[in-house]
Amino acid sequence: MFVWKLRSFHKDPWSRMPLSASYVLMTYKSLTLVPLLGLALNAQPQEKPLPNLETLRKLALSQNAATEKQRERYLCRVRTETLQLDGKGAQKKMDEDEREIFFVKQRQIMQTVTHNGKPLTGGDAKKEIDKVKKQIEDAEKGKPNPNGISQSEILRLIKLTNERRVMVNGRPTIVFDAVGDPTQKANGMIEKAVQAMEGTISVDEASGHVQDTNVHGTRDVKMAGGLLANIHKGFLLHIISAPKSDGVWLVQEAWGSGDARIGLFMHPSYRFHQVTESCRLFDVNADSVENLQEKH
Repeated sequence: MFVWKLRSFHKDPWSRMPLSASYVLMTYKSLTLVPLLGLALNAQPQEKPLPNLETLRKLALSQNAATEKQRERYLCRVRTETLQLDGKGAQKKMDEDEREIFFVKQRQIMQTVTHNGKPLTGGDAKKEIDKVKKQIEDAEKGKPNPNGISQSEILRLIKLTNERRVMVNGRPTIVFDAVGDPTQKANGMIEKAVQAMEGTISVDEASGHVQDTNVHGTRDVKMAGGLLANIHKGFLLHIISAPKSDGVWLVQEAWGSGDARIGLFMHPSYRFHQVTESCRLFDVNADSVENLQEKH
């Protein structure tokens, strides 16, 4: 009776099969599962090889140069918060500005529209319009922008290494480690600052456009031994770009911090955050500078 109760406890009918029959069944199961496992593994998508570094670099340079021309069709409204910091990093002052940004001859033109929530009026508005007109004249004459730099120039001045693929907003993106390239000629303070940076650069794989620039300064940058200008190491810059519906890539958001001295003027430690709030199609020849604020 005891033996019968022990066997009846097993509900699996295969447990009552003879040993030889159980072995045959296990072998059959194994032979069946192995090919199926192989098929499943082969069915897994094979990761696409990374693009050639120099090929993608050339694509990025050409595409970003083309986009700089296409940006001339857009006028964007951006909001910038700037914090001035004391020597211990505590906030001393905060300013908020709204600006119109557009491009002429691939040079960025900026016009301040409001300062700390108040529209510019009277003499301040006239000074700003005169400043914008001067920027447009310089751009038409082909003069470089002393206060800005293009993504193409950033790509020219850095080395890209250690590429890897990630997904950004559903788009395959190649991330590179970036470091300044001392073999490239740097003109002016901004380009010299770029050569003193390291961090990461992300390039949209399909279009070749720079999607993310996240870098920091590794050393002080000086002109004339620091007599003309000095940007201290540790300055930060993070820029995120995204495509519009027509494929034109525009800056979406930017952050930065640092401190510098230009000539006899001391620029205190600062931190800024810029957000592009809206963009519209624009023709600089049809829209007068004076009417930009009303027509936006």
